[in-house]
Amino acid sequence: MNGAKTNFCKDLVLPILFSIFLIIGSHGCALFERQEPAKTPQAAYEDGMRLLEKKKYERSAEAFRKFKEDYPLSTYTPLAELRLADSLYFDKNYAEAIVQYEEFKKLHPVHAEIPYAIYQVGMCHFKQMLTIDRDQTVTEKALEQFRYVVENFPQNKYTPDAKTKMQLCQRHLADHEFTIGHFYYRMGHYKAALSRFEEIQKKYPDVVGLEGKMKPLMETCREKIAKEEKKQKEKEEREAKKKKGS
Repeated sequence: MNGAKTNFCKDLVLPILFSIFLIIGSHGCALFERQEPAKTPQAAYEDGMRLLEKKKYERSAEAFRKFKEDYPLSTYTPLAELRLADSLYFDKNYAEAIVQYEEFKKLHPVHAEIPYAIYQVGMCHFKQMLTIDRDQTVTEKALEQFRYVVENFPQNKYTPDAKTKMQLCQRHLADHEFTIGHFYYRMGHYKAALSRFEEIQKKYPDVVGLEGKMKPLMETCREKIAKEEKKQKEKEEREAKKKKGS
């Protein structure tokens, strides 16, 4: 009886010990393996910056997105958000870059880099400007952003370039208006042409070079309009005399 009991205990204990050895064997390496320390926020940010500087824009965008997830409360997070937008901008993903710059502006309205973010929104639009014979909505949006920087941050380091870009936008818009006005002029629609030319003088007085091109056209428009009005007046007078004579 005692022998049977002893054998039963052996049969019970051995499988248990075997299971313990299996568990230790499978996890022993993990227990004694050297754990890599987690990156500091500064190190993670610098990793992203190295990718950005090497022009690996997709990878830098991924790195800064991951930074935002891993370190949402870090002092580096606002800069990581801005560098994410930069990565998208340099990768020519302008629409998404605008979204990220605008989000940065919304989340950090008093941050020192706000002028840069506004300037970059302007640049996103500027890079998408179409030829002067096409719709100029993006040109107007770019001009709006550059003007805001110039008027609200006169001492900022991006302001001189924003002023230059603003002038380029104004010239582009003026050329667009001139193209339309010249089309009306060639079609003999002198009132419509003159209206366009006068609008250019009013809206873009600082644009250099167009005044000389517009002046003779405007003079011709006024002469043609005056002749048309004179003919119309003479016609009306003749018709009035006929009615009076009848």
